[in-house]
Amino acid sequence: MELSTYQAGFFPRMDGRALALSRFDELLFSCLDRQWSTPVNVFVRRSPAGDELRKWLTHTGDVFLAMRLRQWAGHGGDKAALESEPYQPENFMKAARYRLSDVGDAIQRSGLSEIGQGAPLPVWGVTAYDPLAPWVVVDDHTDHQRVQRLEERATS
Repeated sequence: MELSTYQAGFFPRMDGRALALSRFDELLFSCLDRQWSTPVNVFVRRSPAGDELRKWLTHTGDVFLAMRLRQWAGHGGDKAALESEPYQPENFMKAARYRLSDVGDAIQRSGLSEIGQGAPLPVWGVTAYDPLAPWVVVDDHTDHQRVQRLEERATS
């Protein structure tokens, strides 16, 4: 995977006029459902999305997966995309279990209602899902993806 494509994969995407999850988060959400799952369960999910997610995790490490799940569960209060519950606190990769909430299910099916709905993620000096600096991936119909400010998309 080309470095720019990899980096862009952590930013939300413009899918036509809709705002979609980043590629990484799309894979993460695809490995979750209404049943409780630990980060280990997500990591070993046998599916095309699970296979691709494991490829991403070769660059970030499995601890990143647990961290990202925790970020999503802690973002949005009662409108969080993921629900969590304590599980085995002595094991970082099993400290909590997660599942999609109604909000998470809606995001997975229809995209984000606004960029701040996504759990912020610091990436290379900026923050993905930041409403004050809304960077998104746009498709310029080439083999390369590019990241640009959301408001620039509206004027170009």
